[in-house]
Amino acid sequence: MIKYSANQGVGLMKKGLIVLFYTFILSIFTIVITNTYAKTDNINKKDIVEIQKESNTENNGNDNTEIEEQKKQEIIEEVTEETESTEYVETSTTEEYVEEYTPVAETYYVNYGTYGRINVYGYSAALYDYNVNTYSSSSLQEIVNNEDSAAFYRNKGKLVIADHNYQGFSVLTYLTEGDTAYIEFEDGSIIRYTLIKKSKGYNTGPDLVDTEGNSFFYMDSDIIMYTCYDDGIMATLWVLS
Repeated sequence: MIKYSANQGVGLMKKGLIVLFYTFILSIFTIVITNTYAKTDNINKKDIVEIQKESNTENNGNDNTEIEEQKKQEIIEEVTEETESTEYVETSTTEEYVEEYTPVAETYYVNYGTYGRINVYGYSAALYDYNVNTYSSSSLQEIVNNEDSAAFYRNKGKLVIADHNYQGFSVLTYLTEGDTAYIEFEDGSIIRYTLIKKSKGYNTGPDLVDTEGNSFFYMDSDIIMYTCYDDGIMATLWVLS
């Protein structure tokens, strides 16, 4: 039987405790390492599952996108077919309408009065005869008062045309020597005149005179046209062109 001294017994106990301590530490380290590998493995598995889910989602999205594109294409084709069908119907309807339509020529009435129609730089009116010897002055006033109507008469061997300035005959005040006018007749014939004199004057009733009292009827001209101007008249003298 082996006998140990007291000091040797204490040393053996310390060694035993140290071995137990390191064994305990090693056990704990092993457990920690094992748990760590287990968690890492679980995490990797979860990542793999998530990646697979995302891949499936993308594949499903691509499939859905292809389906939507196919539906859009089908809708576009249907709309195109309907549009072409509609255009064909409208074209057919228009052609039938053109074939059935018969144009009606509109007739434009031109008033030539009792003598013809005077035209002076945008002014135009039918001429109505007035006889200074048999008609009263009220008859002359009635003619010039009417729309599209100017008085036409002969006095002292001269042809005379008169109308109100507010019915367009104020154009006489803007004319210059050399301007032209014409009378158009219902048969299509025309007489042209050239302006040789323009002067302010007065209508005394039996006569038309300038500001010095000289009668326009005794001045060289083939026709006299006049209208009211300021407190008198604007007289224009014309000769055949």
